[in-house]
Amino acid sequence: MLILKQLILGLLLPAAVGGGILILAKSITSKKESTPKEGLAPEWLVAVALSAGYIVGYLGLEGLPPFPPREGVHWLCYLAIIGLTSGAFCYSSLLGRLIAQIGLSIVIPRLLLNSAFKYTWGPLEGIIWWACIAVAIFIFWHIVQQNFTILPTDASSLFVYFGLSGGTALILALSGSLRLAQHAGILVAIFAASWIITLVGQHSESKKQVFSISASPVVALIFAGIWMNGYFYEEVPAASAILLTIALFLAPIGRIERIQQLGARRSTIIQIGIIALPVVIAIGIAVARSGLFGENSGY
Repeated sequence: MLILKQLILGLLLPAAVGGGILILAKSITSKKESTPKEGLAPEWLVAVALSAGYIVGYLGLEGLPPFPPREGVHWLCYLAIIGLTSGAFCYSSLLGRLIAQIGLSIVIPRLLLNSAFKYTWGPLEGIIWWACIAVAIFIFWHIVQQNFTILPTDASSLFVYFGLSGGTALILALSGSLRLAQHAGILVAIFAASWIITLVGQHSESKKQVFSISASPVVALIFAGIWMNGYFYEEVPAASAILLTIALFLAPIGRIERIQQLGARRSTIIQIGIIALPVVIAIGIAVARSGLFGENSGY
């Protein structure tokens, strides 16, 4: 019964909530193209779909998070809320967006890794880790933001994040963190449902991409929160964590003229395949590290 409850509340319900709001966003986009008018911004609803879907899954798995959070995993729910709120700055101004990105990139590591700052790192070591993680979050957030325009369609973007969240869930499970793997599984369910919905509707009259930079804070902060918990509080191999982080950096390869000359379909396949390569290698390292097929290799 517990497994069935986790399946429904941690996978099916988040997929239904996120998918339902995404359908609404696409419907509004189609109507605005035919009869432009003021109202809900579909781009904002996409951020709502991702955030609401994750929060529903979090509550299904964990219940209400304590405030202030006592563990790193407790911050994941709040990161979804913070990501949704900061998405509003994506439409205010470039300056407002940069202030939000810089501020959150600095604050979040200190909050989520509070116990490491207190009990593991010395003052100098803590400052070095803090600076490095803050820069990594800022750059990763920027890359996520770019990928919604670099990747040619909503379907390709969603498939990439579906694969990235799936690889994250598998690596966490292999590293012995089933709790965090379930949280990555929430993202798998949301992106899978969104991808299917987008594929079904991709032949509709609307050609506008609904996913935009407004969704990037939710995606970037939730992934960053799960990865930081996995690396600093669990047994995720360092190499796997690094490879997951840099996977999206390979997306711009699709803009190379030689690859674009192959045609839209082939260039998209190559682009997704190159992004998937470090994720596959990261999974292989986690398998070797887990000792699943033999002696622990000690990565």
